[in-house]
Amino acid sequence: MNRFVSPILVILFVAFLGWSSAPAMAAKDKLKVGDDAPGDYLSGIEWVKELNDDSVNMDGKPLVIEFWATWCGPCIRGIPHLTKVQQKYGSDRMNIIGVTQKDKSQSKSDVERFVKRQGSRMNYWVAWDEKGKAYKDLMTAADRNGIPCAFIIGSEGRIQFIGHPSSREFNEVLDKVVTGRYDAKTFQRAKSRLDAIERARSLKNWDEYYRISKELMAMDRRLFANLYLEHFDVELKDRNDAQSAYMKVAMMPVMCKDDPELLSWMAEHIALDPSIPDDKRDMDIAITLITSAREGANAKDPALIASEAKIRLARGETKRAVDLQREAYYQAPTNRKEQFNRTLQDYKAQLKREQG
Repeated sequence: MNRFVSPILVILFVAFLGWSSAPAMAAKDKLKVGDDAPGDYLSGIEWVKELNDDSVNMDGKPLVIEFWATWCGPCIRGIPHLTKVQQKYGSDRMNIIGVTQKDKSQSKSDVERFVKRQGSRMNYWVAWDEKGKAYKDLMTAADRNGIPCAFIIGSEGRIQFIGHPSSREFNEVLDKVVTGRYDAKTFQRAKSRLDAIERARSLKNWDEYYRISKELMAMDRRLFANLYLEHFDVELKDRNDAQSAYMKVAMMPVMCKDDPELLSWMAEHIALDPSIPDDKRDMDIAITLITSAREGANAKDPALIASEAKIRLARGETKRAVDLQREAYYQAPTNRKEQFNRTLQDYKAQLKREQG
């Protein structure tokens, strides 16, 4: 027997291994946070429940795709939470789709009966995944097999979260995604800087702290807008320099005029944050910020109107707060009027108590 193998055979064998292992290696590249969602993952679904809202248009808006089943206890317990989340943001800003499919314990008719019995308790989109395409494109691709499991997909089509829809992280990420303040890929790149800035603050190394802050702002000012609030707290609380804190904030209506939401956040932070002592709380600057926010945006934005109402209430201007909250209620889209109305009724009750 020839103890030596032909070099040509060796080359062919190695090439064969390379070709045959390529699909296997690709199969291990599971879908993960930061990846683009498959383009047609919802192409095979049938609606079991649609939101009765003429303003609904899912294009270019964040989506929550939650995989669930009628026999899944944790899924059923999480239904009210998802309904509250959908109501909180409104279908004009984001949409939740509960996706399920046929298995040995449920059929499409079972799902239809279940959803009908839930009524308004399950008040978000529900879809039947007839051929399991959505499940395969998302759950299987991400190597997930437990439910409930939610995928938060940003307006740009990128996966921003995979996990339990009742978790704290789900709520935190979704809030940032809806407001356009989150991108998992960018935050992953910035992790070392975020850790370093936290360490610099704890060591009171302010030169290093502000140097890294500047780098993060240069990466994406909108995504790291929370640093404006943090800088205020650093000057006011950590360094006990109220003059410096408010001097920087006073520049924000000019520096951040293109971000009215940030101006409203800072205004509410100054007016409402319980960690700020009253003798260091400048309500006049808070009013200036929220007024600038409203001037720099759609004057009829209900969120900004409601933000001013909150600040006026904290300032003791209850009647003005009621008037503003009433305006916010009238301007709010139909699917979010209820939450604005609840606040309006609270303000009215407070005004009544004050008037005796």
